[in-house]
Order: sequence, then C-alpha cells, then structure tokens
Amino acid sequence: MSYKIRTERTQKPRSGMALGGIGAGWFEIRQDGTTANWNIFNNAPLGHGPLLPILEFVPHSYLFFVAKWQYEGEEPRMKLFQIEESHGAASLVSHEIQYIFPWLTGVDTIEFEATFPFATLKFSADDMPFEAELNAWSPFIPFDEKNSALPGAVFDFKITSKADKKLKITLAACQRNMVAYDRPDRYYTAEAVDGENCRSFMHSVGHVEANHVSFGTMGITSLSADSRCYLGWEHPHPYYERFLGEDLFPEVSDVDGRNKVDKETGKMRINNNRCWSTIAVQRELNSGAGFEHTFIASWNFPNNYARDTTKFTGRDNATFDPSRNEGHYYNNFFSSSAEAGEYIAAHHADLKSRSQAFVDAYYDSDAPDYVLDQVASNLNTMVTSSWFTREGHFGIVEGMAPAASFAGLSTTDVAMYGGVMYAALFPGLSRQVNRDYAGFQNANGSVAHSIRKNFAVMDKSEGTSNRLDLPAQHAFMTLRDAFWCNDRDYLKEMYPSAKAAVEYVLTHRDMNKDGLPDMEGIMCSYDNFPMFGVASFVAGQFIVALKALAEAAELLNEKEDVAKYSALYERGRKRFEDQLWNGEYFRLCKDENRNPPLIDEGCLSDQLISQWAAHQVGFGHLYDECKVKTALKNILKHNYRSWQGLRNCQWPQDKFFHQIDKDIWVDQANTCWTGVELEMASFLIYEGMLDEGLMLIKNVDDRYRKNGMYFDHQEYGGHYFRPMSAWSIINAMAGLGIKHGEYTFAPKLNRADVKLFFAAPDTYGHFIRTSGSVKIKTAGGELKIKKLTVELAAPAASAKVSVPGDVRIEGKILTVDFGKEISAQEIIITLG
Repeated sequence: MSYKIRTERTQKPRSGMALGGIGAGWFEIRQDGTTANWNIFNNAPLGHGPLLPILEFVPHSYLFFVAKWQYEGEEPRMKLFQIEESHGAASLVSHEIQYIFPWLTGVDTIEFEATFPFATLKFSADDMPFEAELNAWSPFIPFDEKNSALPGAVFDFKITSKADKKLKITLAACQRNMVAYDRPDRYYTAEAVDGENCRSFMHSVGHVEANHVSFGTMGITSLSADSRCYLGWEHPHPYYERFLGEDLFPEVSDVDGRNKVDKETGKMRINNNRCWSTIAVQRELNSGAGFEHTFIASWNFPNNYARDTTKFTGRDNATFDPSRNEGHYYNNFFSSSAEAGEYIAAHHADLKSRSQAFVDAYYDSDAPDYVLDQVASNLNTMVTSSWFTREGHFGIVEGMAPAASFAGLSTTDVAMYGGVMYAALFPGLSRQVNRDYAGFQNANGSVAHSIRKNFAVMDKSEGTSNRLDLPAQHAFMTLRDAFWCNDRDYLKEMYPSAKAAVEYVLTHRDMNKDGLPDMEGIMCSYDNFPMFGVASFVAGQFIVALKALAEAAELLNEKEDVAKYSALYERGRKRFEDQLWNGEYFRLCKDENRNPPLIDEGCLSDQLISQWAAHQVGFGHLYDECKVKTALKNILKHNYRSWQGLRNCQWPQDKFFHQIDKDIWVDQANTCWTGVELEMASFLIYEGMLDEGLMLIKNVDDRYRKNGMYFDHQEYGGHYFRPMSAWSIINAMAGLGIKHGEYTFAPKLNRADVKLFFAAPDTYGHFIRTSGSVKIKTAGGELKIKKLTVELAAPAASAKVSVPGDVRIEGKILTVDFGKEISAQEIIITLG
C-alpha cells in the first residue's frame, strides 16, 4: 500500500506568537511546539550582529522541553514536547532521533491557542500516560515599561497523571549555548546558580571581548530549589543515556568536555558548535495526581550597537557603530541572565496576574471575537519590532524580513498609523518618540523621515526629506499625545516643534500660498505613484495639524497663533472640498497651476486619513459629513474585493486593476496595506458604518488565519509597523475621542445595552451602558478626567452622577463637567 496522507494549510506552521519583552529581543513559539526567529542576541534582522547560521544552529533545538516517565520496575520512556522536525530534533543530528535514541519521541497532537501575550499548548500522545499543558508567556502590562520590557519568557507546565499506578516523572528544560555564536575562537562556560526558592543555570563564553555584539549570558531558571542541572552536554552519549537510565537526574558539569586546547595557539576554544545544558525537576504521582512547575528562559546581551549612519543601505542591520552601545532598557536593572530570571521568578505571580488582567479586561467586551483577536494579534509587533535603549529611547522597526530589517524606527509616515497603539498603551514611550524626532528636527522646521537605530546621529538620507506628509504628521502626533494625556508641561515643551513643522510647509512648500502643501510628484508615504498640487492624502493631514495647532495655541494662550492657525484651518478645509470633491469622493489630487490643469481622479482609500485622525481627539467633522460618508461608500465600491481586501487606489478607467508603469519598482495601487485596511475599518466604525468596518476586519482576519501568518503582518517586510493601527478599532467601537481631559463616548454597536473595552493614557477599562445607567469602570491604571460626554441609548429626563459635577442633557447627549481634572476608578450615571 502506498504512503498516503492529507495535509491542510493550517497544519503548516508559518508564524508564531512572540515571547520576550519590548526592546528586549524575542523568539516565537509555534503551534508544533518548536521555537523560531530568535532575535535575542543583538543579531539580524532586529539587531546589527551577524545572521544566525540556522543550518548549523537549527532553531527548534535552541530551547525544548522533555519529560521522562517510568513505572516502578519498568523501562523508562521519554517524550519531547514538540511535533518534531525531521532533522535536529532535541539536539540530535546526523544520527537522528528515530534511530539513535528511540526512547525519545515527539508528541502526537498539540492543541495550540494563542491570545497575546499567552500561548497555551496541550500535548498528547497515545503512549503518554499523563496530560501535559504548557502556558508560555512574557509579561505585557500597559503603562508599566520596565515589566513589559523584561528579557525573559515564562513556561508554566501542568502535568496530570492518567496512570492507574504510581508514576515517576522528570520534567526537563534544555537550552543551547548560543552566546557569541559568531566567534569560533570562543570557549563555553556554564554555571549553576542557587536563588531564593529557585535554581538557574547560566551560559556564557570565554575569550570573547565583553563589548562584542553577541556577548552576554543566557540560561534557564527553575522555580524549585531542588532542581538539578546537567551542564555542558552535546551528544546522546552519555547525556541522554544517563538521563534515561539513572533514577535521579544527574547533577553534572561536563562543560570542560565541550572545549579543547588549540594546538597552534595553546588557548582554550570550543570543541565544536554544540553545547547544551538542562535543568530538571522530579516528581512521583499517584493515579490522577498532578503538579505544576515553571521554567523561565532569560538572557542578557548588553551590546546593542547603534547603526553606522555614514554607510547608507536600506537594510538597517548591515553596519553598526562600535563606539555607540545603546544597550537595552533591561540593562538598567540586570547584569546577567540569572538576575533577570530570578527577578521574574520572584515576581511571577504578580507579573502573570497583571498581564492576565489586561487580557481578561480586553476580551470582556461585546465587540465580536474576531475583531478582538485581530487587534490583539498586532500587539505582537510591540515585541517583535521594538527598539528600547538603556537611556529610554524607543521606536518600532518599520519592517523585517528573515535576513534584514528595513527603514528605521517609528518612521514618521508609518507612525501616523501604527503609533496609535503605543500612544494608548505606553504613552511615555510615544512622547519619547516625539521628543526624539523633535531633537532631529532641522533648523527650517522640516522633519526626519526615520531614525535609523541611532539616537545620536541622524542618517543624512533620512534627516532631510522631500516627503511632504511628514511635517503635518509630526505636528499632529505630538499634539495628539499632549491632548490625550492632558499634560500642559509636555504641550509647552513640544508646541514649538509642532509649530516649526507647520511653518516649514507654509514657508517652503506652499508655492501658490493657498495655505496648503503643494505636491510635486512622489513625496509621501505612497512612494510609488505621484501626486501634484492639492492632494487629499497630504493636504488633509496638514488641515488636521492646523486644527490641532490652533487648539494647542489656545490652551497656551498664544492668541496670535490661535487667530492665524484657525483662519488657515478654515481656509484649508474649504479649499480641500472645493478642489477635491468630485461628487463621489475626494480625488487623489488637483493642480490648477499647471497648463493645462491636472486633475487625477484616483480613488485613494486613504483620502480621508485626516478625518480618522480628527476622531481620535474628538474634533468632530473637518469636512461636510454627508460628503465624508458618501466618499467612504464609494471607496468600498471602487477599491474593495472580497477575495483580496481593500486596495490602496483605483482609477475610474481601470478594468480589472490599474496598469503599473514599467519604472515603478513595486505595485502599491492594486495591493492591500493591512495597516490602511485596519485604519479604514476603524474610520468606518467611527462614522457609524459598523457593518462595513466589520467586513474589512473580518476579511483581514480570515486572510491571515488562512495564510498562517496571524502574528506576522506583511507590507514592506514582515512584523510591519503600520498594522498596529488596529488599536484604533478598539476606541472606535466605543466612539471614544480624548482631548484635554475631556472624554467622549458614542458606542457604535447597534444595541442599547453595551459593554466595550477602551484604553486611554494611564488607564484601561470598560464603558458600560444600559437603558437606565452608564458606567465608566477602570480595570487597570487610573482615569484622569475633567469632562465626560456620553451618547445615551435614548433621551433621559434626569441623571444622578456618583462623582460631583455639572450635568447637562440634550436629547441623547449627556455631559458631566467636573470643573477640574479628577482621578476616579469608577463613574456611575443613573438615569431618570
């Protein structure tokens, strides 16, 4: 009979959930129990060190877990908690696991469920007389930068016997020593470290400079003081043989056997590139009994060097500046992997409960599950693509491929979308991004396109850019953060930078002096098709920046600026409509100064990104509301394909798709940018077009599930920054706008009784509305609020508020003015 098997798309692992901390490095755990894409060693693509030689160092054996079981008087067996790869499983190469060590086999099935930052794997096999469940996670706690940036991953195991007699089980965590993987002159070191109620081993190397890019320590902490360590093994003989045959797991250090004296130099060096250590616990279980145990993988690789900005390349890992070690934020707290592991061990319960509390609150919502899942999948990028230095500088790498990262950190035009996520959950990091870009701002007010992983020196190719969307984006994001946090000191600090960016456009980039930027070709985020004159994408963002600048000036009592920018805003939005509205939508661009005048009727999905931005800060409609809604309907009509998604831009003359000029290096018009699709979904929801917004989200969610790339959103590389715009969906569902301590809730679900999660600087919680009451209840942090406006399910005659304030009701709109900023955990409004 022939070999016959059925394979389905979902069975092939293509991406996994990240384990690690913000800016701390990461690796992913996949549905088959393996790990992949290790980026903890300052290695490419995230860092500047050499790529890992994955043919020699197979990633699925960097970290793995094994259980040995034995009945009294019977032969022991072992199980690898992976559906193993064909080669290199559990460290065994050349002589593979199936031949050289048949006592050890992989599991038959794994039930995998991931809800960032937690992944649960349930392992089973026909010959395994116990149930095994793993909960893998790393701390992720909004507003807590330190504990969300820890260099570690936690593995909580639960083992339950199914046997009808006493069962002996040894649970072991195994790790490969990858320190200075790129230095053949290294020699291996390993040591056991006793901690309080825990025990660790720590890997490192000798003969490598302390400032070498991949030098550091890595290890595993076991949350049991009776854990035993076998240090420095590489071959089944004698390690696996002793593990299998000895009743008590061996307490051994064989690391010297992994090294040799070089005959030519007389120095110690590695014997080969293979060195592992194991830490294990042993338990005896009666029938039906079980135990829980935790391992923590931790690391410390302090030499995170800045990019060499003198050597331009689009690949940011190509070169680095050895004179500038930016380090990691975690280096402020730990000097070794063992210290990090012991810290996580000591705070395990608190870190897990606070991380879980965020997840529980987030999913305690009436929003559809697929909406919550899709948004949460993009939280993964906060770990995979983040750069968080010892001094506190922060950014998200724009995109990463397996061998390289692209562009820089929190690239301005992409941050306009993706930055909304960290602005809501880690507002201090967002403000730092704005400060760093303000620090690199040119004397004429122009704004850098991207910071190339170097916070001391700006790359000349990035510091002076002709991109015309950047100044308005910098101004808006800077002021949005000030409005959201209601931080007057921050506003005073950053107002000059925002003003300078706007003035740069008015002085240098508004040739016809109509108060709007003049496009002259390819010079914005859509860098593969040209725009001229007044362009909806660019001019709109300048208009919302003018609106924000006028409001900021009023808060700071800058009366002349209030008058100037208010007038420019009113003039600009009128010209926007006059020049761009074509009866269906706001056209791509119009340049009436050309002879003949140029009119481009392209229908850009992003033509009203400015209105989406305005909703974030409760500005209301910048343009005629009827035209806005009509444009959105026609964007879907022209650009949406159910089999593909929302295309970026289509033209009336297009038949099936837009023809691309031979000189264009990539097709942007006919393709879908997930970050734009998710931004557009939230925009549709803000506008009350709930079904249409949900349609876009469902399309994206289905595509990424089918393609197996659920935790790896693609655009210019993977783990792309722009799709972090997904977070705006959460506040759009609640109809939430925030500015100057004023919160407006206008929930978009079509029901009277609704419960929705929301996040704002310093707090997250729930908006809860019934026919008789409204409740704002925090689940984390503290709500700081000055004024509350709520859209009720129906008009109310009266209202009683749990916190003193001036109450006004106009139809379905209820407003409570507290007179000053207050701090509250809960606000209850009882309707009469």
